[in-house]
Amino acid sequence: MQSVLKIKVGRHINGITLNGYEYLLTEEDGDIMLFDSEEQAKQFLLKQGETEAGLGWYKFESVEVAA
Repeated sequence: MQSVLKIKVGRHINGITLNGYEYLLTEEDGDIMLFDSEEQAKQFLLKQGETEAGLGWYKFESVEVAA
């Protein structure tokens, strides 16, 4: 079975670095949103109103998913 790399986006809960991460979720079913690239994820966040400086608070994590 083949797999592909996708990017998931998280940030510390309530902005507190001691807390775990919360991840972007889809509106349809509440699954974690996956992007084809880090750049695509950043563009999504910017379109949602995040600033360039604010992007530094996010974690862009590679994950393997079945193709």
